[in-house]
Amino acid sequence: MNYSIYLGYSKRGGYIMTATTIQKWGNSQGIRIPKYLLDSLQWSQGEKIIMRTQNNRLVVEQAPKPQRKTIQKLFDDFNGDYTPCEIDWGESEGREVW
Repeated sequence: MNYSIYLGYSKRGGYIMTATTIQKWGNSQGIRIPKYLLDSLQWSQGEKIIMRTQNNRLVVEQAPKPQRKTIQKLFDDFNGDYTPCEIDWGESEGREVW
């Protein structure tokens, strides 16, 4: 069974809308988003997105980008105590040289 859906976005009050069809892809269903719509949103292939339903609509949004931690954040819990120690990694294997 195919369903038609409308994709749209708002940028400064303007809308671009297009109709597409839900299609079977393997064991799943999928929709294709036209390139011009992705370009207008500055999205690209591999982009992480979030999909949710709201008021009987499918909402697709760009997922938030993970924030990289600063060196200060990485060491927030470090209390200054460090004791170097040797770790026995076992015998060399293959062409490893110790």
